[in-house]
Amino acid sequence: MAKTRCHAERAEVTLRSKTMLLEFTGECDADSIRLTAELPDAGGPEDGGTIVLEQDGATVTQPDGEVRLTAHEPIRWDAGPIDADFALVESPEATVLTVRGLVVEVDSSDD
Repeated sequence: MAKTRCHAERAEVTLRSKTMLLEFTGECDADSIRLTAELPDAGGPEDGGTIVLEQDGATVTQPDGEVRLTAHEPIRWDAGPIDADFALVESPEATVLTVRGLVVEVDSSDD
């Protein structure tokens, strides 16, 4: 199945106890999703970077490095608003990233 462009606006994301609203864009199909959001840069050592969400995990890339996280449960983007928790692979009980109210919409084709 072909990938389709999709997006999610104003999702509530909490990363390391800091909550923010982010805009995600990416690709999705019936079996998978890959959305990317830019993190705000307030000038601190852990500010700025990107979050990439996928059905089984997330990757957070910031100036101090990259962290791969695993989803507590696989993301189903076609089942309404997504609430998901992500933890360190080596420490699954430690939630590092929380996403609330992620509503994925398929972009309309202009063809």
